[in-house]
Amino acid sequence: MHSFLIASLDKNDSSSYAQILLKERGVDPIDINFNAYEKAMGIEDVRNIQKTILLKPFRGKTKAVVIDAYSDITLEAQNALLKILEEPPNNTIIIITTPKKELLLPTIISRCKVIVLQEKEIKLTQEDLAKFEEAFNILLSGRIGDKLKIAQNVTKDKENAGLWLEKMAAFVKNKLTDNNKNEKYLNFLKELQETYKTIKSTNVSHRTALENLFLSF
Repeated sequence: MHSFLIASLDKNDSSSYAQILLKERGVDPIDINFNAYEKAMGIEDVRNIQKTILLKPFRGKTKAVVIDAYSDITLEAQNALLKILEEPPNNTIIIITTPKKELLLPTIISRCKVIVLQEKEIKLTQEDLAKFEEAFNILLSGRIGDKLKIAQNVTKDKENAGLWLEKMAAFVKNKLTDNNKNEKYLNFLKELQETYKTIKSTNVSHRTALENLFLSF
């Protein structure tokens, strides 16, 4: 199998896994071609990749093409990419990274070895429980100014924003064990997970994403 599909909500995790996979297969870094896009990947991008695939490796016997599909990929581009996956060169490894494998055509998925990275289990300390209980109450029934202050504090560090959302989601799941019919809690959890996916897979402002989430409740 020369084609891989790595799915993870965390873009950094999928990127790291791809690098490890290629290192295990002895691909020299100079023979790895990375393709990432600010907007949805289009058919012209696939055509450029097709030209790259025809080139020979510089140093080793194998080269690799890594396609970052976190900014989405058009249906037209997927169909063009499918043609590459149907007959990949023997000396080329193709890796596609994406937030969820379901975002790609079943025909693309079927031609790749699919690797779905498990999300890390989040454990909350007693200090976390107290801190998130306070924030939870503010976000669901507090004043707008207090909600915006939480967004400001959380997004002082970009990496902290993702971890905070993971911990808040874990906290809400714990709340649902006692309030499993609370629709507001369920909706809040769903929006937390969607916001986490957005900030991990796009270049959206973390603060804007959190403010939009907090002000919707």
